[in-house]
Amino acid sequence: MEREPSLDRGERPAYRIATDADDPAVSVPRAVAAITDCEPTDEEFVLYDVIDPDALRRLFDDRCDGRPRTRGRVVFELRGCRVEVRADGNHVVHGPRPDVEESETVAPESA
Repeated sequence: MEREPSLDRGERPAYRIATDADDPAVSVPRAVAAITDCEPTDEEFVLYDVIDPDALRRLFDDRCDGRPRTRGRVVFELRGCRVEVRADGNHVVHGPRPDVEESETVAPESA
């Protein structure tokens, strides 16, 4: 993970996640945990509460004809961070909003 000031959004610092062949369903929670100073195994920190990890893994799989997907992105919030998973592998996590208290950064429970 590398700080990327050119991608900052207001007071939210941006971090580029180096993923190479890494699974975004693994690399994104690790990055968010590092940014929010928590453990990715915390009971209140469940990626599935926000987005289906299997769908996230398959979202940018190669096309039916074998050509890679090079465009597109999915954006979601995890522990108050804005996460952008991009087809080109240049994923970005924006730190939590400064106006959000820690108790508000936990994903809501599923009903």
